[in-house]
Amino acid sequence: MKVAFVLPGIGKKHNEKYLKSWLMEPLTIAVLNKILPKKYDRVFYDDRIENIDFDTDADVICITVETYTSKRAYEIADRFKKKNKIIIMGGYHATMVPEDVRPHCDIIVHGNAEELFEQVFKDIEKKKHKKEYFGKTCLDYGIPDRSIYKDKMKKYLPIALVETGRGCHHNCEFCSISAYYKGTYHHRKVEDIIEEIKQTKRKIVFFVDDSIFSDKKFAKELFQEVAKLNIIWVTQVTLDVAVNQELLELMKKSGCAMILIGFESIDPKNLKQMNKEWNAKLGQRDELVENIHKAGISIYASFVFGFDYDTEESFAKNLEFCHKHKFFVSAFNHLLAFPNTNTYRRFEEEKRLISPKWWLEDNYTYGTISYKPKLLTTDELRELCREYKKKFFKISFIFTRWFALLKRNRNFMLHLVYWYMNILLHFEVDKRIGIPVGHNLDEVKK
Repeated sequence: MKVAFVLPGIGKKHNEKYLKSWLMEPLTIAVLNKILPKKYDRVFYDDRIENIDFDTDADVICITVETYTSKRAYEIADRFKKKNKIIIMGGYHATMVPEDVRPHCDIIVHGNAEELFEQVFKDIEKKKHKKEYFGKTCLDYGIPDRSIYKDKMKKYLPIALVETGRGCHHNCEFCSISAYYKGTYHHRKVEDIIEEIKQTKRKIVFFVDDSIFSDKKFAKELFQEVAKLNIIWVTQVTLDVAVNQELLELMKKSGCAMILIGFESIDPKNLKQMNKEWNAKLGQRDELVENIHKAGISIYASFVFGFDYDTEESFAKNLEFCHKHKFFVSAFNHLLAFPNTNTYRRFEEEKRLISPKWWLEDNYTYGTISYKPKLLTTDELRELCREYKKKFFKISFIFTRWFALLKRNRNFMLHLVYWYMNILLHFEVDKRIGIPVGHNLDEVKK
């Protein structure tokens, strides 16, 4: 039996390349490749960078589905079903909205696949497979097998993705991770993480984790071991890391150069609404940011706009906050009502969803607002996100922030990353707006 793994793309504009900043290595595929028994032949199609062979001799097609890629995923699945292939779908979208996925596949894998993937294929061989399988949270998969895309590595961004944990102990209203893991956190074995880092042979590593400090004992043990590897690493954390000076020092010593923090908003009313008011109770936000910067660690600051108290003044205040602290990079994103999150349910009850299944709308483009904001129009919110991204990524401000970075960290590699990221995002602001989701991916890849 032969298996084809497919990673659907989000979409691209006609006759343009897929956005470079969206081309991270497909770690999920490496994990699936590891847990699939060796006796099966396999092939992998990355829809972002190559054309899918719909005439493949694979018997089973495994498609990982995210909300943004679901429209394309269903198109791919339907084309393969016409060729009598067995279609398996999984991923967070398939888990959160199984009713959306069912018409397009033979098997849904809910949750984590690690403990049940082998059984799925045993059942297929016996022609006794179920329509749905339910996986428990499990990260005991050893070392992901990246050999399935080794011929494509040069097309991905030059940063290794290494998963450290899943879930988060917080319960933010808009978050699909929180909706799935329900405030719990699970991590991998430290020895597996360290061995994987060594095998990637990359000098820059992104620790894939929703909230690595949900288990501080684990984090300390991990960083003590990472410190021996002489790498630069980045991860996603919550602002509460800044109250623990010991952890900050250990992070810096172990090679942490930057952390992505989801500030989301600096308005206390918005934070309360999204169930993130704990963020405002940690202490003075400015002082916490300075604690991180004094430790020599840079910040990728992420903000979300479109909450009920947001106005144009909210954007201006956020940009002022960014200017004050001269962040490494920043994101000015609009709120998305991901299905089956508390935000989605609230908008549904308040009849504010413009389209209940916005991710499947034929004319949906990246940056389109799919609900009715309270104090802004949809067009105003979309344009303000674009406008303030452009202001943040102005060449003059890129230089200003770089001078601040020079004082925090002199690592040559980090400065190369800084210029690469900021120039890339400077030119991508307008390129992202209007990308037709699910479209133009059958064009011959450039």
